[in-house]
Amino acid sequence: MSRARPRPGSPTSPGPGRPFPRWTTEALAALGDRYPDWARALPTEDPVYAIPYEVIGGLALAHVFGERGLEAEREFSQVCRDQRIVGVWGPHTVAYHLLTRTPFRPDQLPLDHPVFRNSGWGPRELGLLQTATGRADAAADRLPGVVGWLLTEPSFLTERDGLRAEYLALPAEYRPSFPLGRVVVLDNPGENRTELPPTAAAFAGSLRRFLDRWGLTRLVTWDLPDPQGPLLPDPLPAGAPARPAHGVHLYVPIHYPLQGDDDLLRRVREFQRQQAIELGLAPGFGAIAHHAQYAQMFRLIHLDRAVRSRFAGRIPRGLVSAIEAAAAASLGISGESVRRLRNWVRICRAGQRATISRLRD
Repeated sequence: MSRARPRPGSPTSPGPGRPFPRWTTEALAALGDRYPDWARALPTEDPVYAIPYEVIGGLALAHVFGERGLEAEREFSQVCRDQRIVGVWGPHTVAYHLLTRTPFRPDQLPLDHPVFRNSGWGPRELGLLQTATGRADAAADRLPGVVGWLLTEPSFLTERDGLRAEYLALPAEYRPSFPLGRVVVLDNPGENRTELPPTAAAFAGSLRRFLDRWGLTRLVTWDLPDPQGPLLPDPLPAGAPARPAHGVHLYVPIHYPLQGDDDLLRRVREFQRQQAIELGLAPGFGAIAHHAQYAQMFRLIHLDRAVRSRFAGRIPRGLVSAIEAAAAASLGISGESVRRLRNWVRICRAGQRATISRLRD
């Protein structure tokens, strides 16, 4: 684990009573200058997520934020959308592609870019590139559903909270910076070489086991796990020397929801679920079904967290109704459907996922 020491005021060592740190981009810093009271009221020890722009501009949240607060929130959402980030943590920005990505269109791939023109690739290779990019984009459409399943799974949440407690128990100078991914320990060979304390080495092992167990590439924040997508066969030329001369290699994470009815896919799903059982996980984690519903649950959880974080210690009148109305606008569903999703989140987190008939295989 790299010993990147957090800068003063970073999310890993904010310190009590510290003034809100100045954000690291010009647009965000200017926003803090225009709305200093709003900025100082934001939490500093936890991420501050932007409320989706499509709902912050409406009327659903107006009465809970007030005119000045809504104006600041609207500008914050606009800046985050422009910069393709989901919020800030201390002075730093938080990027999470599953909430900011836009669907891929093959005609948007700049095949006339000098990089492609100078590569020596012909029409066939460029066509394969478009196809591969489109397939990867389609795969990414299902990953928010994996996040929704994880954020409603009690065992995942318990293990994540245990990992967070282990992280916070580290001396501040040895806490790695977010995102937390699979990192390599690099010892400094110079005179100032220092050894990692046992607790830091133990955390590195805990982090890797956690990521491996749940099929994650990293934790962008404690609230935003980043699941591994499928590693599709690479049809492009000029591969690495170690690539086999023959064969198609396909890696499918145990959580990835395959679709279709052919026998091969059924067998793959069976292997996914069997591996989930062997890892001591719920069988439903294998080839997660109903990924579209879980993706909606994830976006509802994220919106709810973003709004509630502005009101720590005080819940304004009508907040729940305002969040439900905002979620309906954001997800494009009815208020009744939002309330059903909220109930599903509650039931799943209580360990009763199997009682929801519409989420069964």
